[in-house]
Amino acid sequence: MAPQERREDLIRSALRVFARRPPGEVTPEEIAAEADVSRALVYRYFPNMGELRRATLQHAMGELLAELEPPEHLPTLEQLRVALRTFISFAHSYAPSYPALMSGGSVIATEETEAEIDRVREGVRDLLLDRSGVEKPSPQLSLAIRCWVASVETAVMLWLSDPVMERDALADWLLDQLVAMVAAAGGPQEELEHLIARVE
Repeated sequence: MAPQERREDLIRSALRVFARRPPGEVTPEEIAAEADVSRALVYRYFPNMGELRRATLQHAMGELLAELEPPEHLPTLEQLRVALRTFISFAHSYAPSYPALMSGGSVIATEETEAEIDRVREGVRDLLLDRSGVEKPSPQLSLAIRCWVASVETAVMLWLSDPVMERDALADWLLDQLVAMVAAAGGPQEELEHLIARVE
């Protein structure tokens, strides 16, 4: 393989392993076995596991952001429902790794990995505002959206450990929480009326 192809193959191999085991427990030998290469080759491209985790997380977050873009022809609420289901499916596919990736205090957390996760959070915030048609959100609405994104991360983490409802039901419940939080945010009345008009 060409160097870039080999690097991408190692990242894809790492993603498959991280879908089965928490990244903090994975060794270079496991990545090498998954990619059917030598341990030395893994180290040639990634001097340590931290580098490989960062590259893998960056790749995964990039894919997630692309997949979160729902079809624009759908009604606003349906677009958000599609995006939520996509996020939940992503978290489920990496269930063993999801808590470690989303926790700032985890053994794999670094400034770089947290920056990648923040990139997704900001992407979700921008998506919500774009689909709502609000160009200059009030401080109340901005805070409500940020709090909702945090609640989604926590709810999905709890759901992965104890799936008390079906996946689509979880997405619907989280969407209901978003609507309730936005309605109770306390922003300008015209902002609320605009949002209501977009989702009706």
